[in-house]
Amino acid sequence: MTLTPPQITTLHALVDRLIPADGAPGALEAGTDDFILALLVGDGAAEAPLLALGLTQLDHEAAAARPGQSFSTLSPSEQDALLAAIERNQPSTAWPASISAPAFFNRLVDLAAEGFYADPANGGNRNAVSWRLIGYDPHLPTNSNPP
Repeated sequence: MTLTPPQITTLHALVDRLIPADGAPGALEAGTDDFILALLVGDGAAEAPLLALGLTQLDHEAAAARPGQSFSTLSPSEQDALLAAIERNQPSTAWPASISAPAFFNRLVDLAAEGFYADPANGGNRNAVSWRLIGYDPHLPTNSNPP
């Protein structure tokens, strides 16, 4: 299952708020969104329908707070407030029984972290952006104990 264009737009905005650029590259620069999209059509395909539903529901939450708006069109502070309410299980709208607001939020946080810190060979962490941020060099030996 592939996400619809509005769901993809919401996903982009969501990962951008979870790991925003702040003088250092954020989730979008690291390809976290691409990592998640690839996962949803690959190994994580079973999760795709629920995550798609959650992304649509996030837009409903945005419209409840600001009629006519989607999550991606809210200001960053409005997006953060909406996500905080979702995380605390205080949504403004009724979520489908198949996915709770906090379960959706927590899963997207996990996926964003996986994509941001993943081995670049797995499709996330484009150009090893996050590895450079934390000073990790995969070419250095990890065992520093002398024999």
